[in-house]
Amino acid sequence: MDRKTLIGFLLIGLILLLWPTYLELLSPSKPQEKATNETVVVEDVIEKYSGESAKKDVSPNVNIEVVETTVSGGLYSAKVSSLGGGSIVSFEIKDHLKKSEASLNLVDRSNEENLVISFIDQSGDVVVLDKGWVYSGPEKHTLSEENPSTSLLYQKTVLGKRVTKKLIFNHNSYVVTVETSLREIKDLTLDQKYTISWVGGLPQTEGSQDAMFMEGLISQAGSIDSYRVGSAGLFGGSSLDIERDSKQYVGQSEFVGYRTKYFGIFFVPQKSDLVEITKYSTNKRVGVDLGVVQDINFEKTDLFFGPLDYSAVSSLGVGLEKKILGWQWLSSVSWLVYTIMIFLHGLVPNYGVVVVLFAILIKLVTYPLMAKQLRSSKKMQEISPELNRIKTKYKNNPTLQQQKIAALFQQNKINPLAGCLPLLIQMPVLMAVFLVFRNTIEFRGESFLLWINDLSAADTLFYVGPIPVNILPFLMSISMYYTMKMSTASQPAGGDPAQEATQQMMKYMFPGMMFFLFYSFPSGLNLYYFCFNLMQIAQQKIINNEPKQK
Repeated sequence: MDRKTLIGFLLIGLILLLWPTYLELLSPSKPQEKATNETVVVEDVIEKYSGESAKKDVSPNVNIEVVETTVSGGLYSAKVSSLGGGSIVSFEIKDHLKKSEASLNLVDRSNEENLVISFIDQSGDVVVLDKGWVYSGPEKHTLSEENPSTSLLYQKTVLGKRVTKKLIFNHNSYVVTVETSLREIKDLTLDQKYTISWVGGLPQTEGSQDAMFMEGLISQAGSIDSYRVGSAGLFGGSSLDIERDSKQYVGQSEFVGYRTKYFGIFFVPQKSDLVEITKYSTNKRVGVDLGVVQDINFEKTDLFFGPLDYSAVSSLGVGLEKKILGWQWLSSVSWLVYTIMIFLHGLVPNYGVVVVLFAILIKLVTYPLMAKQLRSSKKMQEISPELNRIKTKYKNNPTLQQQKIAALFQQNKINPLAGCLPLLIQMPVLMAVFLVFRNTIEFRGESFLLWINDLSAADTLFYVGPIPVNILPFLMSISMYYTMKMSTASQPAGGDPAQEATQQMMKYMFPGMMFFLFYSFPSGLNLYYFCFNLMQIAQQKIINNEPKQK
């Protein structure tokens, strides 16, 4: 791997690590702005539905028993409480588990009272419909191919009028359809609107890795906006001491939700008037509330709750999958990389082997481009002494110097841009591989061999005190150092001393920087780059052993 390629990889790493901070600078936490003639309407909607209004409880003064119901499907086992008219108090997923996990519950103490319905009454107070719901169905529901869906119906009385809330669960789907019927109380509301909310966000399951991915996501007119949650930087981040803040979006939204690294909660409303994302700190983790304000006549809202599996997310049909594999503008290339990865896994059911095969495949595809780049670099090294002599001899005559250099390039059939163009062509593919391997939930809990027991986490072999000792970053950096050493091994003597000193410094500096940047990255990503570097070394040897072209 030559210097240009290493610089490219370094830039990829820096861009990806600094991207969350850049997004926060571009998208500060403030209400979305609209055209001037809409400003008054927008501010009025935001003021009514996103303030700290007084909350009322209009439930009748009776002691109604809280009932829990179990729903078991092919993907999860859920418990639903009648408190709130169907709050999901437990949601244990069955796929994407690590070997150390008997189960994984996406509900904890901070988000167990989660699915809330509210409205604003004629006096401007918020009425929360949390207590007094009655459920009269069976206690257990089992989903299967023969019984693909089931519904839980909750009812309550509000000032003598009936409201209902129905939750529809589906076999082999993480989508829960929420149907509300508040039409009988529309005269009690301020403007015949209601809010459906998810309270508490999601547990953090991936330790410090989650801080880099926690974000609220909102889509309007096909454009997805990110609202950073928590803090993230070069060395991870913290979810504690988060100042309470919110962001509002007026108008129709395709979806609104919140994600950690591998899991998400998203509302897909029929038609929204306002959506709001609120972040704050709880005792143990960051909390996130989602609110969707819509007309009482729109009674259906889809709720996606579960792992960010590409196929599951894309089935929503709202474009959320464009963000799952990385940057939205690179989604087409990322999708191709992901599709090939899944295809290879269908042939070889081990994602560690898939990573190795993928590195081989990428090297085969990029071999001609990389060979052209290496040959160009080799030619430049061969003429380096003559090039330095021209620069020294004609340093006081820049025009003649450029003419002599151009003649030297023409005589040796060298295009000075030939080494850069192949790298630019490869860059989208290399970036897409980085993003997919870093984001895909398919690596979670998947082992390779020996000590590599989870491709989604660092390959920690043991600890020295609190410091983890990860092996693959060492191997990746050593192989990178060796590629740089080989790229300068055939350089003729007599070159520019300053240039030679720079190359010697880079030979140590870049592998060292990449080591620290990638040290806590998933082992699947480090495994890929290690294998890619090994094949790069083989290609470099082939190019270096080619006879000198005349």
